[in-house]
Amino acid sequence: MITDRYIAPGEPGFKGSLLDDYLAAGYYRMQHIIFTTHNTQLDIDQQPVPVFWLRTAVNTIKENKAAIAIRKKCSGFQVTYKKAAITEELEALYAVYRSYVNFSTSATCAAYLHQVEIENPFDSWMIEVRNNDALVAAGFFDLGKIAMSGIINFYHPNYNKFSPGKFLILKKIDYALENDIHYYYTGYISTAIGKFDYKLFPDPAAIEVYLPVERVWIPYSLAGKAALEAYFLKFIKQQPG
Repeated sequence: MITDRYIAPGEPGFKGSLLDDYLAAGYYRMQHIIFTTHNTQLDIDQQPVPVFWLRTAVNTIKENKAAIAIRKKCSGFQVTYKKAAITEELEALYAVYRSYVNFSTSATCAAYLHQVEIENPFDSWMIEVRNNDALVAAGFFDLGKIAMSGIINFYHPNYNKFSPGKFLILKKIDYALENDIHYYYTGYISTAIGKFDYKLFPDPAAIEVYLPVERVWIPYSLAGKAALEAYFLKFIKQQPG
């Protein structure tokens, strides 16, 4: 049973079926370590906001009309999958994106992804989306054996009308389907704010949520935010001290 809150990488790193196991146990990466949200809260306006891990069962997805429309709008872009690498071009795009968004994030893409003291312990990949020669969006993900975890997506704000963030989600799902990957871990959702609700895209019925007490994944459709909020409050009362 995996119970540590923070785990640093050992010699094999977090790759293959080992990454699958940690993701399934409610862990996610923060630079080069992994952590669990079992006792994690966001701090919004000095109030604790609970979060829960989500994953998408990719083989059950039935894309909605919005997803189909986004694919059509973005059909003229060129999409490339490659091993993850930080380039000046990528950092320039990240800098433009960072100046556009209204939330705090790392100063550089490299700082978001990497911890200088530790060699990257993940099998990391990236997606480049180009309009002719111009890099307009990029996304990173880590591979296990039958699972993948999305790390970050960013894009040029001039292309906002194309919904590039959701297009990158769709392209990660495409990669999963083409490579026999069963689960796409998208990070956490909050019970108190809607900022992370885009992770229910493109099919809420394919989403599962992790219950940290029982250590099981259940369909998100059986929970919802109100039930998860009540679950969290009960969970906190059960904690020692």
